[in-house]
Amino acid sequence: MGIIIPYDRTQLQQPVGYCVNPACVPKGKTRFEFPVDHSNFSCPKCGGDKPPAVGLLVLTHFLTKNPQGKIVSLGISYSLACDESRAYMATVSNLEAASGDPEAVNCEGCLKKINDMGLLNHGWQFKSALIDQGWPLKSAEKKSGKEKTT
Repeated sequence: MGIIIPYDRTQLQQPVGYCVNPACVPKGKTRFEFPVDHSNFSCPKCGGDKPPAVGLLVLTHFLTKNPQGKIVSLGISYSLACDESRAYMATVSNLEAASGDPEAVNCEGCLKKINDMGLLNHGWQFKSALIDQGWPLKSAEKKSGKEKTT
């Protein structure tokens, strides 16, 4: 059967599936994540295809203030970092969200913009996620030479 990707989900970013079956979860992690390139997907390790053990991660975008932004709230214009022309944050069915907190973001396009903007001084979890994904750091720490490498 498999899990179906919502029809109205953005096509700009690769969907990411997850599985929380203990047999699939890497040591030190809370879930196994895998790229999804089609609907009716299942876990590539165990074949599981039923929520809540297997599902699609919510795609969380970075919301930025933008005078030309098409998302308006309380008279302030915003846009998504990955798609400034988009006029909505999410629908009831697309499994997408938006946040002004860089640590909550997992959208690849938004992460690139956050990295380019140098907003990496917001916590070790965010930096760790970027490092895991291979992003080059452009933070104030790196510029000052205080960055810790492992």
